[in-house]
Amino acid sequence: MMTMFIVCFFVGLVLTLLITLFGVDSFELHGDGGGTHGHGHGHSGPSWFNMSSLLAGLTVFGGMGYILNKVGMTSGLLILLCAIAAGLVMAWLFFLLYAKVIYKHDDSMKESDFELSGQLGKLTVPIIGKGMGEMVYVLQGTTRSISVRSENGESLAKGTKVVILNMSKGVATVTEFSEFE
Repeated sequence: MMTMFIVCFFVGLVLTLLITLFGVDSFELHGDGGGTHGHGHGHSGPSWFNMSSLLAGLTVFGGMGYILNKVGMTSGLLILLCAIAAGLVMAWLFFLLYAKVIYKHDDSMKESDFELSGQLGKLTVPIIGKGMGEMVYVLQGTTRSISVRSENGESLAKGTKVVILNMSKGVATVTEFSEFE
């Protein structure tokens, strides 16, 4: 059992150091929550099973098991349970650190952040027939503008609320947004 604790401790420690040095903490055991279309495309938050938390738990599990063996605890089952508990507590603490401090300030861009279908906005330049206009919308807390054209070539007045249907060559195709459709 001592060998298992030593291996867990050193594997966790070495992998934690490698991740810290090379910044490869992208392994998470869940799919991307994505967000909701048209409402800022927010992220759902980090996975409970992120690499930092798993490795912290593994390292503490191995270290605690080894220490308890060395200080003379004789019950193998008690040592195992204490090591598991210590590993889970440390993994939970690392998750809290990761979720509340590190991930909160992570501004990594995801492809879904730029999916504009379903995005609501307002025309700042009217669309005349098959011509183009401009709309403003808010994405991740920033007001942005984009060139637009109407879906069926109809004219839309300045100030009309519109929704993006699709994008083609940097121009959005929009239709008038009606809250009661």
